[in-house]
Amino acid sequence: MTELPIRPTPALVRSLLLGLLLALGGILLGQRGAAVLAAPFIVHVAWALLTRARTDVVRVRTRPRLVAVHEDDAVPVRMVTDRPGWWIAVSWPLRFGIRLAPRSGAVIDTTDAKVVVEPHTWGRYLVGPPEVAVMDGSGSWRAAGEATPAYVVVRPAAASLIGSSGITRPIGMAGAHPSANPGEGSQLAELREFRLGDRLKRINWRVTSRTGRLHVATMLTERDTDVLLVMDTLHDVPGFSATDPTSLDLAVRAVAALSRHYLGYGDRVAVHDIGRRMRHVRAGAGPRQLLVTIDALSRIDRGTNPVFRGRPIRGITPGTLVFFCSPLIDESSTTEVGRLRQLGCEVVVVDTLPADLGTPRWLQRRRRRERTWLDEAWVVRRLEREETFAKLRQAGVPVVAWRGTGSLAGVLATMERSRRAPRLVRRG
Repeated sequence: MTELPIRPTPALVRSLLLGLLLALGGILLGQRGAAVLAAPFIVHVAWALLTRARTDVVRVRTRPRLVAVHEDDAVPVRMVTDRPGWWIAVSWPLRFGIRLAPRSGAVIDTTDAKVVVEPHTWGRYLVGPPEVAVMDGSGSWRAAGEATPAYVVVRPAAASLIGSSGITRPIGMAGAHPSANPGEGSQLAELREFRLGDRLKRINWRVTSRTGRLHVATMLTERDTDVLLVMDTLHDVPGFSATDPTSLDLAVRAVAALSRHYLGYGDRVAVHDIGRRMRHVRAGAGPRQLLVTIDALSRIDRGTNPVFRGRPIRGITPGTLVFFCSPLIDESSTTEVGRLRQLGCEVVVVDTLPADLGTPRWLQRRRRRERTWLDEAWVVRRLEREETFAKLRQAGVPVVAWRGTGSLAGVLATMERSRRAPRLVRRG
């Protein structure tokens, strides 16, 4: 709530001065016409004194001050005063990333002035602070100043990822991934004859009645795993234009889709940001974990650069499935991928560099006179990244560029098949 002091308007001051001058001049000079001319001004002053507020301030409230919405949603923001019938004029500043309706951001209404805020994409937006002016119906009293801003948090959309689970080595003994080990589960492994020690509840009476011998059904255990989603926000690489997604946008989309995918399987999902733009999300499962993850992603401040040059990942369990979302333009990021692989994690690198950056198509889209040395530098940097990708693939780390929800389908299917494939075991 903001309190604005009430001041008399220039119109009231003019009415008071003109009314006094005309009235006194008419009386002293004996001119009745001057006194008649003073009447409207005196009436205006009397009206202002009769309707004067009891308090010396006007209270203005911003509603809502903080609101969280989903993408593609519009938010109505109102400025409300405690003076019924008074006119309120609000001028909202135009900011990058949001659209206002009306476009100018200027609204005039009585008691309640509304503007509709339409954010372009996910993130945390500051709307305001607005300039507010409140005036009574007679135009005699006015309060003006800067009001409280509003904050709009837009949660990124968690699209459904296309593909299987890709779990190669499940960790836990309860989950949605069938393993190759028999045990207490819900997926049928085989039907065999009854043996000493088998549970009676596993007897399959249909097969028993048909064969005349007791048969039992064996099941496969269902197992889960830990999924760690790593974000590299040390650099936010822009696209070709201001509206194209940056590397940070692509990383947020990838993490949101991966979180929804694996939490749907019943796995434990954690999110770690080595650039410290967002807080660490501890491992958890279920629908609430998805809400916590999306909320943490929406509060990333894209306008600030990370202070710390990397935050190492602690407490990694061997067998953890790690998705490393990074543009891989920082050496510390590549080093962290190698360290995770040495710790026994299944690592998949998700390349979040904008698609056309540093490619021949990028140079074709830019006019010759607009090209700078930075364009050629990105071409060289992309070639250096190809060498890094080759080394990662030799180390058994797949690298996939994020181009939507179907980007990881092939890699996940390959990982899923490798779990069921026969393996060579050295005996010595």
